[in-house]
Amino acid sequence: MITAFDNDFTSKPHVLHVFEQDGGWHWGITVPRSPAGGFRVIAFSDRAFRHEVDARHDGGNAMGTLVAG
Repeated sequence: MITAFDNDFTSKPHVLHVFEQDGGWHWGITVPRSPAGGFRVIAFSDRAFRHEVDARHDGGNAMGTLVAG
């Protein structure tokens, strides 16, 4: 399951981040922030995954859902 902050991101390039924190694997999806620069988190995993590959797979599915609208 994903948590998404808003839907004003369809035309911006999405980046999937997978990282280990507190003994589990998580993912987040960002888009470039403008005009201030940097990135904005638009979605993230709401649970930890046991393996990196599982977090990457779930994040990839979420990113596909976000891009498809």
